[in-house]
Amino acid sequence: MVTTMDRPRLTRSLAVAEFAAWYWLKQELAAFCRRAGLATGGSKLELAERITAYLLGELPVRRAARRGKAGRMPAEFAPGTVIGAGWRCNPALGAYFRGVCGEGFRFNAAMREFIHTGAGRTLAEAALCYQVSVKPGAPKTEIAPQLEYNRHFREYFREHPGATRERAIEAWWVRRGERRERDS
Repeated sequence: MVTTMDRPRLTRSLAVAEFAAWYWLKQELAAFCRRAGLATGGSKLELAERITAYLLGELPVRRAARRGKAGRMPAEFAPGTVIGAGWRCNPALGAYFRGVCGEGFRFNAAMREFIHTGAGRTLAEAALCYQVSVKPGAPKTEIAPQLEYNRHFREYFREHPGATRERAIEAWWVRRGERRERDS
């Protein structure tokens, strides 16, 4: 079994191709940016782009934030609560939806997208969006490239229908420790 011990250290001297060939946690990318004096904000993909530019010797260009500061969220939620611009999928909002949609509620891709782009719509509409997204036969939404762990689970269970969660996790650790072969 390959482990992350085989993975090179994320240093200034790492080749870009070698950097791109391995899985990195967002925390690892942010820590490298902090050590290198680079901006540490943004998505995992933005951090990886920034590090790639740094390793190439280019000045990393700070991208404009896609969303402003998180909009102020109310202390309590109700079905008629209007979603504000910049809302985040935080634990308080998750607790509200678990109360409305059931204990199995999770912020799936459809819900994250609805909350992030649904300013002016209500939490009742968001709950309906969630209920539709989890119905049997509902179309699967595409999982964003930076969510490799989530993508792995979807692919693993599609390829191994009777597998357990524990087996999927074991397979993730093997996959995470392997060098990637990239199409160029």
